[in-house]
Amino acid sequence: MKRKKSRSETQRDAKAPKVIQPPPEIAAAIDRITGEDRDWFKAHPGAESRFRPAAPNEFWPVHSSECVRQVLVTQVWPGFRLRMPLLRLNLPESDRIQ
Repeated sequence: MKRKKSRSETQRDAKAPKVIQPPPEIAAAIDRITGEDRDWFKAHPGAESRFRPAAPNEFWPVHSSECVRQVLVTQVWPGFRLRMPLLRLNLPESDRIQ
């Protein structure tokens, strides 16, 4: 017989963060580009970071492909890398530096 959840368990479940899964084609693209990063760092063992073009939807769902042009990939230790998107802001003409 299934036990009924207590009120505190129900409240805790309601506050738990929801995990958003990317669509399969986006997940495959992210796996491909992070695999390329892994291979690049294996080929360049002394490197700590690299700049590369952003892959389409690499930062889904936070940033659109139009605003992320470049990515700074930093290898913290072998097998653990951080990817930082470099954003292109669409500023109004009046706010741009001339």
